[in-house]
Amino acid sequence: MIGGAGLLIFACAPAAIFPPEFSEKVDRTVTFEQVVDHPAEYEGRVVEFGGQILTSVVEGEEVHLLVRELPIQTTPVYGPVDRDGLRARGMFVIRYTGRVSTQDIMRGNMVVVIGPMMGTVVTNLTGSPVSRPTVRAECIHYWRTQGEPIEDYPWPKNAVGYVLLVQQTYCIGRPTTILYTTNP
Repeated sequence: MIGGAGLLIFACAPAAIFPPEFSEKVDRTVTFEQVVDHPAEYEGRVVEFGGQILTSVVEGEEVHLLVRELPIQTTPVYGPVDRDGLRARGMFVIRYTGRVSTQDIMRGNMVVVIGPMMGTVVTNLTGSPVSRPTVRAECIHYWRTQGEPIEDYPWPKNAVGYVLLVQQTYCIGRPTTILYTTNP
């Protein structure tokens, strides 16, 4: 009976979004606030940050995302969360080399990235040159939420009826993983 219960728990556990060879490299002691305060000290350290896409630019094979940083929750579902209009702790840039879907990089979508810090890099994503903390993405996961909270799916407040939440994971040197989530 105990073995069957263990199997049931395992079967109901959410699937890992990132491959272990990427998620195991993350330095979980590094916080976004530390990187903002002392960016040069964390250059090269592998981080996992999440947030909401504000704007994106594709230049050849490189995608640049300006992201409003948000905390990453693990329950009831994994992903960035904006609790009650919580003020973002700042913005950062994600740079990913590779092709992605235009639908994934739309304003309002949620994202989590794993990759090494590049320090602060001057970007022109807002129309003016600004220095921001920048992550070189090794793996990046998108939720096509268009501004809705992840946990509201499949019944987001601003939609009519049932809506399928599409997610995609892109990792350097690996095939793209597409997930369709029908419930949290």
